[in-house]
Amino acid sequence: MTGHDNPSQAQVGQNGPLVWIDSEMTGLNPDSEEILEVYCFITTANLEIVDPIGFGAVVHVPTERLTEMDDWCTNTHTTTGLWSQVVASTTTAEEAAASLLEYIQKWVPEPNTALLAGNSVHADRAFLRKGPWAPVVEHLKYRIMDISTIKEAALRWSPPEVSQNAPQKVGLHRAKEDILDSIREAKYYKDVIFSRGK
Repeated sequence: MTGHDNPSQAQVGQNGPLVWIDSEMTGLNPDSEEILEVYCFITTANLEIVDPIGFGAVVHVPTERLTEMDDWCTNTHTTTGLWSQVVASTTTAEEAAASLLEYIQKWVPEPNTALLAGNSVHADRAFLRKGPWAPVVEHLKYRIMDISTIKEAALRWSPPEVSQNAPQKVGLHRAKEDILDSIREAKYYKDVIFSRGK
């Protein structure tokens, strides 16, 4: 697990901080699958990352459970090295969830002030509502900032060049890189769509 020990809440502010979370899972069904890896960055409302280190955790899952994954997850998590890291990890889901909540509360101590943000982040939220992760969701607002929605809206309602010039995702299928991709995308759409005339 990684994190920052000396956060300054003043850097975050209370004007709409965003808690960016991406997870890698054993599959997409929150009722039967589980989180393998989670990474979190926190930004101000203007998308300034307040801690460049962020927080990350790889959760231990036994090999027997990993062998039950579908082919896509098996191939992807093997290729990225996540499979071996999950097996080697000694961090439980309970420990990872508690540390994630502690990290968020250091930067955003006041409940119901920050939005969960990411790409298709409703899927991550569905997993975070389960078991030991639930207090993380409960600390945040019920609304989310889904960059996938902005992307789809731009595709339909903006000039073609807006979508054509959007940053390409690295697509490494690791939580840290994926969430940084999402923040880069958000900055692009903020500048191109939402900052006109300012």
